[in-house]
Amino acid sequence: MRKPETIARERRDHWRKLLDFVDRHEQASWIFRGVADADGHKLVPKIGRKTEIYDPATERVVFANFKRRARQYVDIGQMSDWEVLALAQHHGLPTRLLDWTTNPLVAAYFAVTSQPMDKTARVYAAWAPQIIDVDTNSSPFDCHEVRAYVPTSVTPRIVAQRGLFTIHPDPTSPWDVHSTATGRGTAAAEKEFDIPRQFRAYFERKLFQVAVDAAAIMSDLDGVCETLAWQFRSRVAVGIFNY
Repeated sequence: MRKPETIARERRDHWRKLLDFVDRHEQASWIFRGVADADGHKLVPKIGRKTEIYDPATERVVFANFKRRARQYVDIGQMSDWEVLALAQHHGLPTRLLDWTTNPLVAAYFAVTSQPMDKTARVYAAWAPQIIDVDTNSSPFDCHEVRAYVPTSVTPRIVAQRGLFTIHPDPTSPWDVHSTATGRGTAAAEKEFDIPRQFRAYFERKLFQVAVDAAAIMSDLDGVCETLAWQFRSRVAVGIFNY
């Protein structure tokens, strides 16, 4: 049986490796995505993950139905189709968008806190593709290459997460981040950082120490309560002076 001090040292060393990974991706063109299952999760938008049922025509019908029904709750009259698609993605509708962030620690948070919890998590780093010009590309369904989309009408959560999206013309095809460009001084192999399952809880605590938690990322009372509930369950810093 391995000694507790050996396990503790390995966890600390792996956390330092994450910080080194962050340092090597400091150029502004890097974007990051955290996934809970390094082996089982491909970079495929949610709508394309069940290839046997995906159909482009049905995708457009679903989006049209969302626009019709969303008017009961949100004023989308002045919103572009891009903004409406981002709104749909934000509220859980399967779309051809993938969520990314410019903050690698936010990506690490999603990686270690998402289900399933018994897998090796991963942070992907990608050199951001060209930002789509929504003024000349009015429909997200007519984009023919993977592009980055930065919504102009943003929610507090997107701001807090420093979020953006990639748009995928074929949402059933996994995006290979290794085929993207690479910044100066960064090897192609450094587009993935894995977090073993036995380190995930430790990483969540370390992220909490640097103010990367649900309260900060969700930027609302749901996030505050999620963080407080986690602190209670984990017995982490449940003091009166924690914010």
